[in-house]
Amino acid sequence: MRNFLSPLKLKDCLTLIGLIIIGFGWLLIDQIFLPEVYQRFIAFFILIFILYYLQFAINKPVNVISYANSIALITVSFIVIVSFIMHVIINNDFTYKSILIWVISGLLPYLTGFIYMNTKKK
Repeated sequence: MRNFLSPLKLKDCLTLIGLIIIGFGWLLIDQIFLPEVYQRFIAFFILIFILYYLQFAINKPVNVISYANSIALITVSFIVIVSFIMHVIINNDFTYKSILIWVISGLLPYLTGFIYMNTKKK
């Protein structure tokens, strides 16, 4: 288990909390600016990619894959819990869009980590 996850320091946790707040805030206000669902998903993908990249660039993890595992585990867990509460318990409007957000949030740390590894060496 030690190689699978990377221990997070205070700086890692604080930047991750900021990432989650910005991403969650975007989901709450994106309907105002972007009327189409596909536009919101594209904007969400780009925003989350940028935020994950900043997470990697600010914290400069030694083992990028373990760090991506930790980030993915924490963010997907948070998003699943929040979307379950909001869309199943409160609003009763759970759709495939929630699952798509889970998948995007779970896969992007690895894509971002791969790009980070390739760009930091140059």
